[in-house]
Amino acid sequence: MRKTIETNGYYLPPGFFSAHLKFGTQVFERGGTRVHLRMPEVSGLLLADVAAHVRQAQGSYLYTLPVERIIDVLDRASRRWLDKQYPARQTAIEAMHVLTGFSREMIAASIDLEMESSRKDDMWRALCSEIKNPLYLDDFQRSADLNGWCRAYGPGLVVSFFSENIPALPHLVYMRSALVKAACIGKAASGEPVFAPLYLHTIEELDPGMAACMAALSWRGGSADVERAAFDSADAFIVFGGVEACDSLLGRIPRSKKVLVHGHKIGFGIIGRTALNRTTAKDLAAAIAEDHAMFDQQACLAPQAYYVERGGEVGGPELAELVARALAQIEQRMPRGAISAGEAAALHQFRTRAEVQEIAAGERVMCCSPGSTKWTVVCEQTPQALAPSPGNRTVRLWMVDDIFDLFAMLQPVQGFLQNAAVAVGDAREVDFIRELGTLGVCRITAPGMMPLPSMMWHHDGIAALSSLLRWCDIEKREAPEGLE
Repeated sequence: MRKTIETNGYYLPPGFFSAHLKFGTQVFERGGTRVHLRMPEVSGLLLADVAAHVRQAQGSYLYTLPVERIIDVLDRASRRWLDKQYPARQTAIEAMHVLTGFSREMIAASIDLEMESSRKDDMWRALCSEIKNPLYLDDFQRSADLNGWCRAYGPGLVVSFFSENIPALPHLVYMRSALVKAACIGKAASGEPVFAPLYLHTIEELDPGMAACMAALSWRGGSADVERAAFDSADAFIVFGGVEACDSLLGRIPRSKKVLVHGHKIGFGIIGRTALNRTTAKDLAAAIAEDHAMFDQQACLAPQAYYVERGGEVGGPELAELVARALAQIEQRMPRGAISAGEAAALHQFRTRAEVQEIAAGERVMCCSPGSTKWTVVCEQTPQALAPSPGNRTVRLWMVDDIFDLFAMLQPVQGFLQNAAVAVGDAREVDFIRELGTLGVCRITAPGMMPLPSMMWHHDGIAALSSLLRWCDIEKREAPEGLE
């Protein structure tokens, strides 16, 4: 029997009204489940009305709300989404599976990862890390460094352009915006407009006044009248997307506006010869498999290759077999999602090239899922410059004589480096990490941890909260009357 899910592909704040509001319905279907998605027809006039509404609510409510109250609401929202019986979570998993092709298990795991790192302690620590005293957001506070008083002001309205490659990621922008007391309008990705509205309904359940400062809409990229309204209305923009999409938006957003860009990035891993021994090999293989499996290798956080140094107790081909076994186990508990015909063709071409290498090398180069493209592991003796792999759980193990040799292979993509998993296993590691930082890598972690950044990381090298703020300082010998 066919299952039908009725849900919204938008969120409009409580009390909002516009004469320009008209609705339509989009229908999606996969594997016997149909999603009816109610969507507004977004025009420049409608977006201007939404922006005016959330900006007014921000000034009258969110701006006056203590940061402690904001954190409490966001923490309670995260806890609701961690409840596997929460109806909004269940709807999101089913609807996002139909729209994106990600497996239900993958979507559930992604929601858990996002929400587990978005709890009360995480938010306090993130604010303390970036601005020292979160109460700067509430009022002027004494600053020993300044020998005066400081206050931080967030933008009145943030507009964000979301991507669709990480399920549940949009909540992060709403959370960061709320923490700096900014209203937020999110442009949902056309392929995944479901999660953000459901998350904002949770905020409405907990605090309708805060929800009145938030909205989620979807419109065709490049719609001149809509984007003009967004550019005119917002004080700051947070942009996610590929190189072309980000460059296009940056060319149109007025230079007077604050913009944080999270564009195309690439990740990789490094295993040193000392780290790869009989005791550690199985665990390292499982960690490499987890890094490639999460988000089906679609996220910037995912590795596109793992460099493996020769000379360890375990060689590359044996490590490849261990990674393959780990991926087979992961497939049982968290299946890879559906892929397009083009993606399948790319995987088949990749495997064909690996088979040719096997013949030339006279040894096994590739391990892959039998009868499917669910996962592929290739060990290559001649590494290449780092570039995107076919993805969808494709593991490339590239052998190098010395870990420091790989810097020449990273140089061509220096501007796109983001996430590196490092396990050197000896005293060379600290110097190696220093060189990675100099080259442009902005997050270094252990194998198996690549998809698990904390709220404290500087996202793409950016201080995501403090970069939105404007500061006001009082430099006087005595406190103004009424200020402690």
